Order: sequence, then C-alpha cells, then structure tokens
Amino acid sequence: MFIRTLAAVAGFGLLAAGCQPVVTSPEEKPVADQPADPATPDAFANAVNFDCDGGGKLDVVFEGGGPPTALIRLDGGAPQKLAIDENATSGMIYKDAATTMDFGGDRLQLITGGATKACTFISRAVPAPTVEGAVRNLTEADSNASVEIKVGEKMTVSLSGVPTAGYVWTADAPPAFVKVSEGPGGATSTSQFLPGFAGGNHWEVLIIEGVAAGEGEITLVQKRPWEEKSSPDDQRFTFRLKVN
Repeated sequence: MFIRTLAAVAGFGLLAAGCQPVVTSPEEKPVADQPADPATPDAFANAVNFDCDGGGKLDVVFEGGGPPTALIRLDGGAPQKLAIDENATSGMIYKDAATTMDFGGDRLQLITGGATKACTFISRAVPAPTVEGAVRNLTEADSNASVEIKVGEKMTVSLSGVPTAGYVWTADAPPAFVKVSEGPGGATSTSQFLPGFAGGNHWEVLIIEGVAAGEGEITLVQKRPWEEKSSPDDQRFTFRLKVN
C-alpha cells in the first residue's frame, strides 16, 4: 500500500519544489466552469485555472503536438492561441505578436496589452466521466449500499485509483447475473492537465449491466491485472445489487 501512496503523490514533484498548488474552496467557481463560447463549447474543458495578482482569472489549455500551443482566456474573454517559443533558453514561453506567457509550474507571468500579470495556479477537482444510458452511479461514499436495476439496464461505479502504479479496479468473481466491463477513465484534478505532470490518482469507471434476474454482493478490488488472486491488503468496494 505504501507503493500506491507514493505513486499517487509522485506527480506533484514536477509542479514545484517550493510552492504547492492552491485548492479552490467549494464556494469558488473557476472561469473554466462557466459556459464557453457556443462556437467552441469544449475548448476549455481541460483548462487549468490561474488567479492573477491584483484580480483577474486566466484559463489555459496546454495542447501538445508539434509545436505545442496554449489556448488562453483572460477573465472569460475571447480565446487566444499562443505558440511555444522554441528559441527560449529557459522555462516554457508561449507567445504571439501581442502576448507572451512565461509558464513555470504553479506560477506564470502574462504580458499583454502593455501590462504584466503574475498568476498562481488554482487546482480544482475533476468529476468522474459519465457513461451514456447508465441509470445509477456509485462512488466511494456508496460503499455497502443496496441497489436495484432492471434486466438490460446498466449502472456504473466510479472510483479513484492509481493505474500508473499498475493497480486497477476489477470485479472479484462477479455473479453470473451481471456483466462487468471497463468504462472510461480520466484525471481527478486539473493539476494533471499541467505540462510535465506524471502519476497521480485517476478516475476508473466500471460498467455493470444486469443480464438476468438475481441478487447478490458485488465486490470490486484494486489490484494488479496480472495477479490472479487478490490479497487481504487490496482495497475493496462492496455493494449489494438486485436485478429484477
């Protein structure tokens, strides 16, 4: 279990050796959570958010490829695309003719319109991906719950794991009245959208479909896929399912 914990926090080492990311309180609503331009509704879905000194919010989408680019939006304004400066001798600098962004982990400096803004990264939680048609979703808080679905219906279980360390959530000897399959996964924090981030916890979603009437306990276990048997130290998630 120590290995799993170590892997889950290892990714933060590349963010900054000194400053740690600031976590938003539940009352705060990052700019990236607000409705985007209808012409590009998903442009900032994977944005990271920065609070700028003296006021103002900056949303940034770091895009890979050759060369990498950054899509930015200041205070919910028009999107602006910056290309990485491949001639920069230090740091990660993105720019166009009018704007320069010097990114350095959890801090960046934005120079635009003759003004310079220093901005600090604000981490926010990312919800688990959804599965179309699922009638119910369980999370860690639903451990030992009792659930009912109908034959032909499907439900999901969304749990946080460390697949980068080789551990994944799987069904442990599921009963014959259900079919269990792997669903989508994804980041649990916007920290994972920062360049250079590695490791960390990820969402794992399992899809459970009722294929026949039955009732019983469903146990999910977090273990390495190549291990045939689970061990007492493996994390478990259990709930009772009735399929009508």
